[in-house]
Amino acid sequence: MGKALNRIKSQLAQLDKENKWEDLDRDGVIDLLIYEEIKAASYELDYEGVGRMVDFLIKEGEKLK
Repeated sequence: MGKALNRIKSQLAQLDKENKWEDLDRDGVIDLLIYEEIKAASYELDYEGVGRMVDFLIKEGEKLK
């Protein structure tokens, strides 16, 4: 779960560095990144693991917004 959050933060940092926010909605981008991490995890984790990841990433994603 921590790795997924780090990937999200890294992608946000890259967008910050490139100053790409003019045409993007930050909250929408964060939601999309969370969705992609959950989708990827669904191939690797069982139902309960995905549920824990969803809870974790939603909570942490709100902090990033």
